[in-house]
This record gives sequence, C-alpha cells and structure tokens, in this order.
Amino acid sequence: MNYQAVIIDLDGTLLNDRNQISANNVEAIQQAQKEGIVVTLASGRPHDLMLPYAEQLGISTVMICCNGAYHYDMNKRAIVDAKPFEKNQLTELLATLNFGHFDFTLYTKRGIFSAKPSEHFNGLEAQANSLGVKVNMEVIPSLHQLQERCGDAYKVLVSSSDKQALSELRSALQHTLQADLSAPNKLDITAIGANKGHSALKWLTNNNLNPIQTIAFGDGDNDIELFKAVGEPVAMDNASPALRGIANLIITDNNGCGIGQYLRLIVREGQHTCQHSFSY
Repeated sequence: MNYQAVIIDLDGTLLNDRNQISANNVEAIQQAQKEGIVVTLASGRPHDLMLPYAEQLGISTVMICCNGAYHYDMNKRAIVDAKPFEKNQLTELLATLNFGHFDFTLYTKRGIFSAKPSEHFNGLEAQANSLGVKVNMEVIPSLHQLQERCGDAYKVLVSSSDKQALSELRSALQHTLQADLSAPNKLDITAIGANKGHSALKWLTNNNLNPIQTIAFGDGDNDIELFKAVGEPVAMDNASPALRGIANLIITDNNGCGIGQYLRLIVREGQHTCQHSFSY
C-alpha cells in the first residue's frame, strides 16, 4: 500500500506527558513529508495551541481543529470550513451545564472562555504560556454576557472527576450534539457533524487524497469517527477501549516512539500491517 496522507492527534498521541514531541517522531514525520506523504494534525485544541507543533514539524497544510469544528489554513493564517454552534443550541447547552454545576470551557473565534476558573482552564493558560502563544482567555460569570462576548463557539469542553455524570451528560446530548470523550474526565461537545472524521474526509477530498490510503493516529473516543474514515487507523497503547477495538494496529503509548517507527516502516517498505499489535 502506498500511503498518501497521515493525520495525527496531539494530546495523548503525538505529545508525550510533558507536552513535547520526541526527536524520533519529529524526524520521521519530516522524512515522510519529504517522501511526498501529506501530514496534518487533528486535535481537540484550537489552532493557537497547535501552531507551534505544526511549525516544529514543518506542516504547511490545513489543520483540523476543535475536533473538526473548523479547519485552520496554515498558508492563509485563517479559519475556514467552520461549523460553530447555533446560538440557541449554545444557550441551551450552557444553561444545562450551569444547572448541573459542571466546569466548562468554551473554544471560540474570539478566544477561550469560562464562567469560572477551573483546572482545565488554568491548564490551557499554562500551556499557552509555555508555548509562548498569546491567546485571549477570559472568565465571565454571567452566561448571557459570556455568550455575547465569545461570538462563534466551536467547542465546549466539560471537565469532571465524576465519570458517571459525564457519561449521563453524553447520553443526554448525543441526539442533538456531537459529544465525545477526549479523556476519561473530559467531554468534548461540538455541533452535529463537527467531528474529526467528517472534517478529515473534507480535507482529503479538497486535496485529492484517498481516505483508504490514509493513516490516522489517535488515543481517545473523539478519534473514533476519524478512525472510521481512513484505511489505516493506528491506536496508541494508552488509547480508550472503544478506539482500540476499531484500530488496525496498536503501537506504543504516547511516551514511546511508535509513531516514528511505524512511519519509517511505511516510508521504507510501503508495508501495510493489519490487526496486529507491537511495540518499540
């Protein structure tokens, strides 16, 4: 199989636990691009918190951001193909979350917003600082003022240590919104149809790339639709049970160099390996 494209998730996949990309993985991704394979990133993050990694890897194509709620064109430095929440949807969602006393963070065109400080919100602020990225981050207690201020909203992330509560919330929302776990304690909510799979297919079509000849790397339930869209879905060893169940291959966890080793194998041999598990 001659692969044309590679789509890589960031957190829990390409990034290790120190939010860094190993030199081994960087070199392999850069080499794959030199061999003509098109590489992009697909993350739950907004583009501001993806750009430093894309630049490190030499990626110059469109990135899939906020779980597919929009694309970010690296060349135009602009948001394209956006699918934000409808205003009434967002109003109802925020009211539901507020009533349930959930901590939530909004990813929007105007920045990152929250009704109150939370561990996740503070963590994003720390990440932006460590990356040297300027991101507008605001805490606005009034839901009405929050919604008026944020403009187009692409994703709402709900964080909770109560996994049962998150599961029940996910079930309650699944018929009207896209709701997927990006981590056991984090529920990513976007508009219906705003997912990595739908977004990846649009990106592939726009670039005349074949989904069957595409590799995807991921670790969370928010990568499920992406895995269904491509010919070679590859899960990390730390992936969720649901994602592992539909992967063709299980490689190392995000602290290993499995991505780099696998890409070197593909570039060197063009080898296609299915339903197999190995680690480096």
